[in-house]
Amino acid sequence: MTSNLNDRIRLLIDVWCERRNYKPLALILPAWIGNNGLTDGWIDLHDALKHTYASCIDLPPDERDALKQFYVEIEAALRNQ
Repeated sequence: MTSNLNDRIRLLIDVWCERRNYKPLALILPAWIGNNGLTDGWIDLHDALKHTYASCIDLPPDERDALKQFYVEIEAALRNQ
């Protein structure tokens, strides 16, 4: 995976921090901070992103689209390893 993906996730997390949107932060942060860069870390982050997408239906559409894009990108990268 690339640092570009982490940068894009960080931007979304920053938006949630500024807005004090705690539910998606609580769902994402453990997996994002704990990502060791190995396959298991990326799988955990993928699962957290997908769970956040499914659980936080009140997020703006562009943020939900970003979540989906992130977990799909991780899925594709893991399949191609």
